[in-house]
Amino acid sequence: MIKPTKYLDYCLVVLFFFSFTKNSVAQSEKDTLHLPEFEIKSNYIFDNLGFKRVKLDSVTLIPHLNSDLSTILSEYSTIFIKSYGNGTLATPSFRGTTAQHTQVEWNGINLNSPMLGQIDLSLVPVSQFDGIEILYGAAGLSRTSGAFGGVINLVTTQDWNNITDLMVAQTIGSFDNYTTNVNVALGNRFFQSHTKLIYSSGLNDFPYYNDYLAKYVNQQNASFKIYGISQEFFWRLKDKHLFNAKIWYSQADRNLPPTTSNSDTNAFEKLSDKSLRAVIEYKYIESGLNLMVHSAISDQEMKYNSLLTTGNHQPNTWINRIRFSYNRIRNLSLKSGIDFNYDWVYSDSYSGMKTRSTFSLFAEINYEFNKKIKSSLVIRDDNIDGKFMPIIPAIGLEYKPFNKINFVLTANAARNYRYPTLNELYWEISGNPDLKPETNYITELGSIYNYTSGNKRLFLEVTLSVYYSWIYDMIIWTPVEGNSSLWKPENVRQVNARGFEVGTNINWQIMGFDLGLKVNYTFCHSTNEKSLIPNTNIVGKQLIYVPVNNLNSTASVERWKFYFKYNFLFIGKRFTSSDNSYYMPAYSLSNIIFGKNIGLNNFILSLQVQINNLFNIDYQSVASRPMPGINYAFTLKLSFKKGIN
Repeated sequence: MIKPTKYLDYCLVVLFFFSFTKNSVAQSEKDTLHLPEFEIKSNYIFDNLGFKRVKLDSVTLIPHLNSDLSTILSEYSTIFIKSYGNGTLATPSFRGTTAQHTQVEWNGINLNSPMLGQIDLSLVPVSQFDGIEILYGAAGLSRTSGAFGGVINLVTTQDWNNITDLMVAQTIGSFDNYTTNVNVALGNRFFQSHTKLIYSSGLNDFPYYNDYLAKYVNQQNASFKIYGISQEFFWRLKDKHLFNAKIWYSQADRNLPPTTSNSDTNAFEKLSDKSLRAVIEYKYIESGLNLMVHSAISDQEMKYNSLLTTGNHQPNTWINRIRFSYNRIRNLSLKSGIDFNYDWVYSDSYSGMKTRSTFSLFAEINYEFNKKIKSSLVIRDDNIDGKFMPIIPAIGLEYKPFNKINFVLTANAARNYRYPTLNELYWEISGNPDLKPETNYITELGSIYNYTSGNKRLFLEVTLSVYYSWIYDMIIWTPVEGNSSLWKPENVRQVNARGFEVGTNINWQIMGFDLGLKVNYTFCHSTNEKSLIPNTNIVGKQLIYVPVNNLNSTASVERWKFYFKYNFLFIGKRFTSSDNSYYMPAYSLSNIIFGKNIGLNNFILSLQVQINNLFNIDYQSVASRPMPGINYAFTLKLSFKKGIN
């Protein structure tokens, strides 16, 4: 296959030049905090200028206070979650890429470990954030490089009209699972304080059928305890100066259950994760001009213990980000930024402390040719440990062909790089300091149709995205020739990922009922196109644990303060061997949530019943890792809210 480097670079240069062929005239636009009507209901962010971004708001998250991030993404997005079981490892596969190609952020803090290049999504409780923004493909270049699949941004927000907002929730679930949530928000128009606490525990001793033993057994050594507390402060001075400071501490102590093929009842594995993340931020907001200065620290510790080995790892990151935007020129907006990150890691598996410094320059130019055509150019350059990487460009186009119909066509193209993780470079004996960065080229076409009836009672949204991604010099851990017990990372593969995503979002108010339907379907063909490993039959084969077909849908009904949600999830078969000779069968799951809100003055008492795996399906997301059958959760929540009149 022809490498598209020259073709994409040529297109980017031509489009960049053409975007400045019109004269620009000065104008003044007044900033506002109000959202357009369609954004309240829409999942798709229209102001994307050719790049796909989707948001999930607090309305979606609130019924899932006892869940983690992996549950939300699997039920409401096109991202496939590779889960090892309740309370254990859960990682994303975004558009046919690996977990290292997805970056997860919390208020601008990169949650991915600099050692692994990924994060365990089961350690991120839903209660610690207010919304999710998902940036697909090249849309994430304004934040970082290396996220070939995309960026998942977890955001917390403030309500300047809030005086008191209190919430206490207790969830009791099957298999001795318990979750307690406490949220306290206090403040006025100029100062807000938010405190969030969570405690979750469970024995997780669910029964399952073990094919190796040919009988039903209970899951062993699967208990967990998760603690978390976050504190956020927001200050506002004269509407132009915004300050915030946030800190989040979490700890997870987990027993790792054995695989179904492991019959040793004395075997045990324990994993303890501790993390402290803190950020301070200043924003200056003026008509047509914004400035943001952000500094954060991430301190993590992971301890592993088993009968065979122990390990202690302490990755740390200092994160600094400056963003400036200027839009006082008619039809033109300019954004620029500087990032500086410093990683330092102590690990039993490294020979001494390992460090990495990353300095990045970022610029974005958005130009509106007319009311129908808009363009966006993003340029990013990274300097890693004093060495400049090739420039990373991306361009997006947006075309609205009709004046009275909310229909938009989008297109974008980009180049991207992922630098090797510290484990890939420095892991004892196996690390490879000669690794090259992975290179990615991606093109994408999309469309969004959005309709709101005249009486605002019916809302319809349909989205379609088609993408093609090339990954060169992909890093794979492979056995060393002559020593099959030793594995080493190498740049050995070329991967092509192509597919399409379809989304539908319907909200309808009729006869006092609020009806909703959300459907996401993704088709992803992600294959090995070239391998430097001899005697392997993997060319043209689907990547392991990347399903070709993935579907989720949620139907909801609300009336008389009762609410009901039915979620359906279909995951196609996943290959477990690189030559596609072995696979895990497809499965489908049904989950329901039924609840009632009882209001009394400023108090709301909420009663909720949740049934997961409604039809008691016997399935595994990962080979030899059992998942629970039908299980239940009951939540009692009491809220109090008082705002400024």
